[in-house]
Amino acid sequence: MIKLIKNELMKIFKRKTIYFLFFLSIIVIITYNNINPDQNPISSFSKNTNDVPIDDMQSILESINKNNIDEYVTQKSSIDFWKLYNQFKQDSWQRYALKEEATSNTIYNLYTDYNLDINNYLKIINSYENNINTEITIDLYENAKEKYNEYVSALNSNDWRKFVDLKIKNLEERKIIGDLNDNEIKEIDFEEKLYKLRLSYDIEFNYDISNQYINTLKNYYYNAQLYKNYPHDESQSFINKNLNECIGIINLCKYAIENNLKTDISNENTLIYDNKIDARISFIRTLKHFDFIVVIIAVYISTTILTEETNNRTIKNLLIKPHNRSTILLSKIIACIITLIITIIFIIITQYIVGGIIFGFNSYEIKYIGYDYNNDQIIVMNLFKFVLLTALLKLPMYIIIILFCIFMGVINNHTSMSMILTLIIFIIASTILKEWSKVESLNIITRYFVTNNWDFSIYMFGQISDISGITLYGSIINCLIYLLIMLFIIINKFKNKEIYNFK
Repeated sequence: MIKLIKNELMKIFKRKTIYFLFFLSIIVIITYNNINPDQNPISSFSKNTNDVPIDDMQSILESINKNNIDEYVTQKSSIDFWKLYNQFKQDSWQRYALKEEATSNTIYNLYTDYNLDINNYLKIINSYENNINTEITIDLYENAKEKYNEYVSALNSNDWRKFVDLKIKNLEERKIIGDLNDNEIKEIDFEEKLYKLRLSYDIEFNYDISNQYINTLKNYYYNAQLYKNYPHDESQSFINKNLNECIGIINLCKYAIENNLKTDISNENTLIYDNKIDARISFIRTLKHFDFIVVIIAVYISTTILTEETNNRTIKNLLIKPHNRSTILLSKIIACIITLIITIIFIIITQYIVGGIIFGFNSYEIKYIGYDYNNDQIIVMNLFKFVLLTALLKLPMYIIIILFCIFMGVINNHTSMSMILTLIIFIIASTILKEWSKVESLNIITRYFVTNNWDFSIYMFGQISDISGITLYGSIINCLIYLLIMLFIIINKFKNKEIYNFK
């Protein structure tokens, strides 16, 4: 068997085409890294702290009919707010803090930003001073004026910690005096924890990486509440998958903040807005980006390993030798798998070198930092170990593709047709069929398709499939059944094929 495998490997690596495909892979990897399509656009809105033009807003205020007092109060409060904003220098912490005050989030029209105070206080003040029919009491007015002046004092004294302390104090008061449900109280507790994180890790308001981690943590916290508490049209598995993703990102952002990491630790998902793809991130995503290269080479090798010998009539010389046909076929399959492993290692090493040259090797100093859903904890892993583990978990997919191509080679001698058909099936399975399978009414059948089960990397570190009814153990059983059935059919077909048919 070993001698047969060596012989098959020699045949494979004597072909010029395999080296052409390897060379083409290098070109694709270099081109992709230079184009860098995975790069996020910089969020210019969040970084912009230019003056806000007041004149146009003032003209709108003057044009508002005094009978429409609510609109007048809202516009007057907005003008007062941006006047306060314009008092401070560009890129000052005050402007970043006030800009955060002007940005609100809603979930299904439910107000969630319980930390936004200054605008609310201005509306109370302006309503009391400009609306003779206001329901604002003198006590509420005096309280709003006092708290607004406290914020202004903290801003003018250039004391961001005092500003944050006021935020925490007002959130605590809100829980006491407000008529709130449990979810609302949880959200206030969360906002309070964010401000305490700022104080604990000395994170002044600006747009550095630490602030981006805080913003991402906040956004994904609210996204998680969205998946937990509100209806969706998608399947429950799809919701659970996205909820898990939110939980993972939240914990990664907390880890980055608590460990004072001043770099992007994004992995499969991007964590910060001002994302700069580096060598480390590109390396982690090697098989995400270049999976298709592995598939193309696997399809080429496994399709031609039988058809070329058949078309060249050299297989007859092999079959008349004293070797069991099953052994011959298994040696070809194993040779294909070995070639596949060599291809994966080649692509991984190429990406490591190319990424290092283009982006700099220094980012490789940071290990893979991920979230383990099984143990609810952060995991830190060597970069090569992570990428190789991903490749190992994708191996069943590549092996099934190899078996399918060899099956095509057993039943026909048309190399091009076999390759094209396999690639079309792979593309359809990876795109259209995968999307259809997220529909509950369709995945009753599609969940059993091997193409929805063959990539075990989706279960890495306790993650789950976004297709209902698909689990890790179910995928293992599914792939084993397909592998055994395909092996049985291929071996029997090959054993029963007459030598004179190989012409």
